[in-house]
Amino acid sequence: MREPRFYESPSCATVGGDFWFSERSDKSAYTEDTHIAKSICGLCPHKIECAEWGIKKEVHGIWGGLAPRERSSIRAQRNIKLREEDVA
Repeated sequence: MREPRFYESPSCATVGGDFWFSERSDKSAYTEDTHIAKSICGLCPHKIECAEWGIKKEVHGIWGGLAPRERSSIRAQRNIKLREEDVA
């Protein structure tokens, strides 16, 4: 039997709200949403797989507890360049 993929049963799927993709211009609101998203990600059994997906495919939002700047830093360390066709 195959192992479930992280996107088939993530912890975030059971929580309402747009915490992972906050578009608020208010810096404090964004920080609060980011904190909530990261807290939920921290408890998810798929955190590592989700973070790897975000590093390789995503420029927006919180993925596996990592914000865009954090993923960008990891990409630089790993010498990963996102190509337009790779971005989900």
